[in-house]
Amino acid sequence: MTTMAVARQPRPLSQILAQWGIVLGIVGAFIGFVVGAQIGEHLVPADANSTGSNAALIIGYVGSAIGFLAGMGFFNYPIARLMGQPRPTEADEAFLYGEEGGWKRYFRLNVDHKAVGMQYLVTIIAFLMLGGLGAMFIRAELLQPEPSFTSAESYLTIVGLHSVIMIFMASAAIIGPLGNYFVPIMIGSRSMAFPRLEALTFWLLPPAALILLSSIFLGGFPTGWTGYAPLADEAVRGMDGYLVAFTLVGISISLSGLNMIATVLTRRAPGLRMTQIPIFVWSVFVTSFLGLLAPPVLLAVLVMEMLDRIGHATFFVPAGGGTPYLWENLFWVFGHPEVYIFILPAFGVMLEMLPVFARKPL
Repeated sequence: MTTMAVARQPRPLSQILAQWGIVLGIVGAFIGFVVGAQIGEHLVPADANSTGSNAALIIGYVGSAIGFLAGMGFFNYPIARLMGQPRPTEADEAFLYGEEGGWKRYFRLNVDHKAVGMQYLVTIIAFLMLGGLGAMFIRAELLQPEPSFTSAESYLTIVGLHSVIMIFMASAAIIGPLGNYFVPIMIGSRSMAFPRLEALTFWLLPPAALILLSSIFLGGFPTGWTGYAPLADEAVRGMDGYLVAFTLVGISISLSGLNMIATVLTRRAPGLRMTQIPIFVWSVFVTSFLGLLAPPVLLAVLVMEMLDRIGHATFFVPAGGGTPYLWENLFWVFGHPEVYIFILPAFGVMLEMLPVFARKPL
């Protein structure tokens, strides 16, 4: 009886590069920032009001986010399809779903809905701890009437960063980990309707959080989490980080809502009617409509504020014919549904547990 040694097939170059996804993403973010900043300097020359420097920073931030996603490999598939290259093989798909196991799959492009749910969970816990440290710092500063740890301006920045971080993370605290992990399982699906889009909604958050935190080194922002005009127009360059970071989060929420809706409508197991799906799935499904419809208004008002800061658009500047109330009205088209984006999935979780302990059907 003889044993035959099976030669191990060499791993394709694309998979080797994908294993270094997070490293390549960081490199791509650095390159994207440099290129974007150079483009911003040429498009809008600096003037006495630092408009040009704002343009360089904002476009640099956008370039860093695009470079990060490129390094992670999000553009590989669409570019390959546009170039007419063959579709991914079964081995490529298995690698994309992280079927080899191990911790490395959590640091690269992975379209397995369970892995994405775990990525959300760990990231949200980390930033909830960071936001909690900000809350403790705020309380410590309020122990004395006079400034003790920081100046008044820096204190406003800490308050703004704390609130924005908590809003960032709370917006995905249930749908991110539990929705991505459990909804496909509850409806009998192997994956989400758009697996790559699901991974994209998560990997938009790390660059958004880092861009937001970078505002500390640029003077911060005095507006709190709402970013009210005219304070936003008058703020220093740290406000640019707020605008770009909130834009990335808004895109993530909207795409996640679209994906959840498509998944529940099209990926249910045969014979599973909408009236039979669990209440948690219903809560995520309803919330996804809010996530799909509300953030685009937020994205519009954020872009308008960016144009105010770099292009003298004066949407919110009374001297130029604008009004600060326009920001308030448009922002809260997102802000009011946002509280339901927080609470409705949590109600779904509670309503899943209540019948178990009450021993009665819902």
